[in-house]
Amino acid sequence: MELQHKIEEAYTAAENYPDLVIKLIAIGVESYTVDASTTIILYRMADGVTVLHGSNQELRTVAERFSESGCKQAVKNNQQGQTDFPGFMDEIAVAGVRFYEATLTGLHKRVQYIGVGGSYEELIVL
Repeated sequence: MELQHKIEEAYTAAENYPDLVIKLIAIGVESYTVDASTTIILYRMADGVTVLHGSNQELRTVAERFSESGCKQAVKNNQQGQTDFPGFMDEIAVAGVRFYEATLTGLHKRVQYIGVGGSYEELIVL
């Protein structure tokens, strides 16, 4: 099965974000970066291979300055099921998140949300 298809299946089958992380790790994803404006995702695999997932989404406008409180609220809303992925992406863009990096290896699994003037790190609890 093609790697891109395996990644898409992981998203479809995942019950929540921790479940998605487990599924991505199982297929060899070590980290990935998501661009908030375009929703383009770059996956980095354990064997050094990268997979670029394009998007047909309309471009989002990202706020000029990072708001940590806005970012935290967007993460909380998504964790509580109040937003779907597109809604989450809209909220982090309003909070000034330019991109986020998910690190799925090691003891310090995390998502780092980065914008102009600041960042916020959320630990991944499995």
